[in-house]
Amino acid sequence: MREHEKWLQVAKEDLLAAKNLVKVELFSAVVYHCQQTAEKSLKGYLVFKEQEILKTHDLIKLTKLCTELDQSFAVLYEKVEYLNPFSSKFRYPSEDEIPDLEAAQLAVKHAQSIMSFVGKKIAEPETGQTTIFTE
Repeated sequence: MREHEKWLQVAKEDLLAAKNLVKVELFSAVVYHCQQTAEKSLKGYLVFKEQEILKTHDLIKLTKLCTELDQSFAVLYEKVEYLNPFSSKFRYPSEDEIPDLEAAQLAVKHAQSIMSFVGKKIAEPETGQTTIFTE
């Protein structure tokens, strides 16, 4: 398995975890795993493009780096802005309200969309990559 495929596989596992956690109403964990899905997907693309991986959870920064390589990544900004706070928000008790079902479902939708977008970018015909990670 190539390095970028490892990143995308772990992203896929995070998304599967999020989808299953929705069923048991663990919404704080859902949004965290959705943020992780997006982060690992974007980092997977950067690895695919042989870029250095920053040690950051900032989805906006990662999307900016991807956009510098491919302008079409700009369509992801709204989704990453929604997911970005979830790398740390709700991981510890705070004044913030715990996410509800609607917030969790939107997070899953955005994470799925980002992962699929990245998978399709990697699987474009000129790359020779298979479509194993697109859904």
